[in-house]
Amino acid sequence: MALPPGSPDTFMREVDDAVRADRLSSFAARYGRAIVVLVVVGLIALAGWLYWQSRQEAIAGNLGTKLSTALDTIGQGRPKAAASALAPLAKGDDPSYRALALMVQANAAAAQGDLVLSATRFGTVAADTSVDQALRDAALLRQMATAFDTIEPATLIARLRHLVARPGPAFASAAELTALAEMKRGNDAAAGQLFKRIAETETAPETLKSRAQQMAGMLGVDAVADEPPSPRADGERPQE
Repeated sequence: MALPPGSPDTFMREVDDAVRADRLSSFAARYGRAIVVLVVVGLIALAGWLYWQSRQEAIAGNLGTKLSTALDTIGQGRPKAAASALAPLAKGDDPSYRALALMVQANAAAAQGDLVLSATRFGTVAADTSVDQALRDAALLRQMATAFDTIEPATLIARLRHLVARPGPAFASAAELTALAEMKRGNDAAAGQLFKRIAETETAPETLKSRAQQMAGMLGVDAVADEPPSPRADGERPQE
């Protein structure tokens, strides 16, 4: 119920409202300019951040275009031109694009027959801790594959041990290279078991699994999965 105009409660509320209004006016008078400055500075900072974001996207788009063009150039049979075009990118500040550029340059070197330079560039990416681990693993696999004929089998096996020991997207390729290295040093039993593991890995590419089955069979290891028994029709009796 509304209070009568002349009641003490109404008077006290009006006094309280007046005090609050006076305090607000005093606060605005003392700090209003500072608040406006802070708001303006905040808006400028926000605008700067949005501009930086848009610049990053533009730079990323530009870098991606350069990388794509270089890949097309390699596909056209001009690896040297591709490697030269990516030289600034391979020395840039963006870890991912720097790594990708180096890997394209490594492929270009391999296409020109310079396997030593190719392996070195792949190794640079594999050792770069600022690069995503999946990219480093891919570079390590390419490095080991490129240097397979010149590297000691024991060294290759040691370098790939962590990829073979755990399941993951790099397991099958790492295990295949390791198995071939085991064969190179005469350890066919270990190689056969590795090929068997690859053949039994559901996530491994089918071509790699098929190749692993054949290699395991050559080494005397049965890596062919048993076929499940075909279901019998109702009433059908098994043949004696």
